Amino acid sequence: MRRPLAVLAVLLLGAVAPPEGPADPPAPVDAAARVERLQQHRNLGKAFYENPATQYQAVEEFRRALELAPDSPRERLNHGLALLKAGKAAEGVAELEAAQRQAPELPHTWFNLGIHFKREGDYEKAIAQFERLVELVPDEPVSRFNLGHLYRIAGRHAEALPQIEAAVRLDPHLAGPHFQLYNAYRQAGRAEDAQRELALFQELRQQKQGAAVPEDLEWSWYAEIYDPVEPSSNVTSVEISASLEPSYSALIRAA
Repeated sequence: MRRPLAVLAVLLLGAVAPPEGPADPPAPVDAAARVERLQQHRNLGKAFYENPATQYQAVEEFRRALELAPDSPRERLNHGLALLKAGKAAEGVAELEAAQRQAPELPHTWFNLGIHFKREGDYEKAIAQFERLVELVPDEPVSRFNLGHLYRIAGRHAEALPQIEAAVRLDPHLAGPHFQLYNAYRQAGRAEDAQRELALFQELRQQKQGAAVPEDLEWSWYAEIYDPVEPSSNVTSVEISASLEPSYSALIRAA
């Protein structure tokens, strides 16, 4: 009796078993819902990025944003920045280099890769990054300073001087470039110019003692998460970019 019952059970199960073949594709995600989810991950990622205690959460949020928009250089750039800040250097560099290939007009990749290579002691790579950066944003003083400083480290003193002078001209309130100029002028035998720059450096350093935010010549706006203005239907990207700090105006068109 047990054998016929078993056979009957097999036949019944076979009758209700699903047909072989590929499963039905998942229902498409509503475009508006996708955009909303993407913006949520961007916002959370930016908030976590700015808090030293939540850097790994920033990586995860920007990774999810990148999954939603895998062809977006913005999402890849921000994922790379978060990875670098979380200490995942190799992965961060790979993401930034990929974003750079996608959107070479974005200054962020050139700045952050330049600073990373500088810290690693790979000065030729750092120089290459900053050389391209100052072509993109010639009016950014921290980038000019870093390029000049790297030229000095590499022994390229004739190329270093105009970059450091440009940094001082663009932002005379930065103390560090004045000290670099002091050294450059002293080395060139320009004693009077060297003494003037040393005095300016000492004056600025004294003024900045106890400042809430100390001078950091490895930071600029390009070290921050790329979060461009989203143009509305009534405002063009050209109109928005005209209202921004000059070195940012090129970024809007790449969003």
